[in-house]
This record gives sequence, structure tokens and C-alpha cells, in this order.
Amino acid sequence: MVNINLNYAYLIKTDRFINMYGVCMTSRALFFGRFQPVHKGHVKVAEDILKIHDEIIFAVGMSTESHTPRNPFTAGERVEMIRLAMRDAGIPLDRVITVTIPTLEVSIASVYYVVMMSPSFNEVYMGNIPIASMFRQAGYKVRIPTPYHREKYNGTVIRTLMYNRDPEWRELVEPSVARYLDEIKAEERIRRILDKTETHIFIEETD
Repeated sequence: MVNINLNYAYLIKTDRFINMYGVCMTSRALFFGRFQPVHKGHVKVAEDILKIHDEIIFAVGMSTESHTPRNPFTAGERVEMIRLAMRDAGIPLDRVITVTIPTLEVSIASVYYVVMMSPSFNEVYMGNIPIASMFRQAGYKVRIPTPYHREKYNGTVIRTLMYNRDPEWRELVEPSVARYLDEIKAEERIRRILDKTETHIFIEETD
């Protein structure tokens, strides 16, 4: 069965793009998330995707928000962590693409915004059910990633451990990511954001 979508077609059995001229295109999956921070659960999903597809597109969501409790890291920092994590996992970076996506409304228009901001893709992986339903409505094949030890490989859990200065968080991310988070003083940042003390306000205004 062949599905037509925005002048492209894909064969479900092979997960390969066929463009309007009948030329076989690179198979890509879009992996949508906030990646706050990038952890080993994300790496496992990426490895599973690359068993099926030639390339993976990391769509860094809510890219314009940073230094908030849910999104303490900037888009650039998240892109850096993705590259470091992929290197540590032995995934060639020529199979990895990153794009940044601002906060989206639950609207079909958001799907077409993502399509315009990304290279072509023929499958979407995301855990955001409302946005996933919009991609399905637009004709895309969507998969909800299988949870991988979600009780620990979870951004909220990791940020809480970092706030508490619990070294266990280092075991939940790739080694290079842990070193990078130390370099940007991630624990201190998260504590400043969550504590919201006068000192925090002063530091943030003078950074």
C-alpha cells in the first residue's frame, strides 16, 4: 500500500521514500521531544529507530524556552547533548539530524510547520499524544516509543536528582553528557531556577 503525503509517497513495508519521480529516497524518522536533558532512554529509542531507518531527525521541542523548571536547558545545549550522547553510543553523526521547534499549538497547522522546518521524513516517534494525533490526521505514520525503564530514564526524575545533588543522575545519562552538564553547571542552574531566591534573580539578570 502506498500513502501520498505532501508530494511524497512511502512504502510501509520497506519504510523507504519514493518521490514523485519514482526515485528511492533516504528513510528518516522524526523523533520529537524536549530532551531536558538527553538521557539513556532517548539513546535507546534512537538505536531502535536506526534499526529501521537510515537516519534520525531529533526535533527539539519548546526550543525557545529555557531556564524554567520544565525546560532548564537551551536549544543549543540540548543539540550539544544529543551529539555527545550519539557519539558515546557509537551512532555515526552522519545518520543524525537535529532541528529546533518552538512551542506548538495542538493544531494541524503545527504539523505543517514542523514539515517545513525539517528534512523529509516518513515516520514520527513521539510521546505527546495530542500532537501525535495531529500528525496522524495529516497522514503520517506515528509510533509511541516503547518506555525504557521510564521510572528512572525520565527527565523529571533526572532534574530532581540534579536539584538534590544526588550523583545517581550521572548514571542515567551518557558519560559525555554528564561531563557537559557539569561544564555548564547544570545542578546550580536547576537549584537557582527552582529556589527562586533573590540571589537567583540577581545572578540571572547579570549573566
